[in-house]
Amino acid sequence: MYTCPMSEWNYTKCAKPFETEEAALKYMEEKDFAGFVLRRDNGYTAVCPTYPDGFYPDAVMVAERENSKLELSQARGSNSKSSCC
Repeated sequence: MYTCPMSEWNYTKCAKPFETEEAALKYMEEKDFAGFVLRRDNGYTAVCPTYPDGFYPDAVMVAERENSKLELSQARGSNSKSSCC
């Protein structure tokens, strides 16, 4: 269905809100998700590796996390644009 590596992230779970950066990173670690943590006006959001920069105008990237499948590296190495998230 999708050509990008997303593990369990999908279009309905590509972004998940959290109250703290630590909570977002803990969730991503527990689920073995790769991606980024964004600081937002109303808290933090964990997003998948294919998060399109600028999608959330208020977002500032504060952390990134690689998983055991190296999906963050794979997403960065992709030469094609993805519309996964």
